[in-house]
Amino acid sequence: MKKKPLQTGRPRNDQLNAQIKKATWDLLAEQPLADLTINEIARRAETTRPAVYRRWSSVEDIVIDAFLDAVSENVPSPQLSEPPKQLREYIVLLCNFVNSRVGRVIAEILGRAQSDPVLMAKFQNVYLLPRRGHASEIIKRGQESGYFRSDLDMDFIIDLYAGPIYFRAFSHHSSLDASFAERLANEVLTTLMRK
Repeated sequence: MKKKPLQTGRPRNDQLNAQIKKATWDLLAEQPLADLTINEIARRAETTRPAVYRRWSSVEDIVIDAFLDAVSENVPSPQLSEPPKQLREYIVLLCNFVNSRVGRVIAEILGRAQSDPVLMAKFQNVYLLPRRGHASEIIKRGQESGYFRSDLDMDFIIDLYAGPIYFRAFSHHSSLDASFAERLANEVLTTLMRK
């Protein structure tokens, strides 16, 4: 008869993890990341500070995980068949997405990450790179099916639309409205389309 391996440490409590992340996300709606503390998160999650620290080593780590939970259902993922329509919809959805509370949190995380290479690497690996990968797939399908030019650099094309979106979201110099999203999508598609 095979013995079950002994479990060391406390069993994982997924419900408490979810409570802590939800409390963190709710607090971010009320105050900036810079003002957030482990004590506040623990109090809002109705747990203890040590319970929070057993799961995360810093406020930023909790924020990243809470952010990912909050945005996982809202990440632009157009379901249209033709790559030009998909990319247009992706750009419009990204504008709306970044123009929400999510955009403020992204700006705060990136602000903190400028002096924290570990936070920057985590943010890039769990948020930015997967989104860029999704956009790359749309563009690559467009190139393979003959809609888009194949001589353009993929990263450049992604930066061509993502740069203005994030710049407007972070600098607040102009709005991220539907008109801007459509104009931006038109410009990107004009650059990408075969002549």
